[in-house]
Amino acid sequence: MDHYNGPIHFLSYSLSGAMEDTYTNPRIHTCTFWRPCRHPDSNGGLCGTIINCITVAAHFRNGHGLVDLRRKDHVICEWSGCSKKISRHNFVRHVREKHLCHRRP
Repeated sequence: MDHYNGPIHFLSYSLSGAMEDTYTNPRIHTCTFWRPCRHPDSNGGLCGTIINCITVAAHFRNGHGLVDLRRKDHVICEWSGCSKKISRHNFVRHVREKHLCHRRP
């Protein structure tokens, strides 16, 4: 299997098994469709950790410190291009639906 070693453009990056070649508009959503996290990292860049709907809660808890907040506390989504103010208990749903293209039935 050949591996690409060039630069990665996060807006068009996808992994094997993806339905489309852009992560923002897959034809058919599956919760196992992996995408790079575009939340800021501690170095001023983008996180880039590959996440999906299943792993997003643990990623933001462990990787971005979204812990020890009350249910009704508000957070600002810092995902690249987003600055929406959301209550803590809706944050994971926001990331899944807005940034990972999850659609509720």
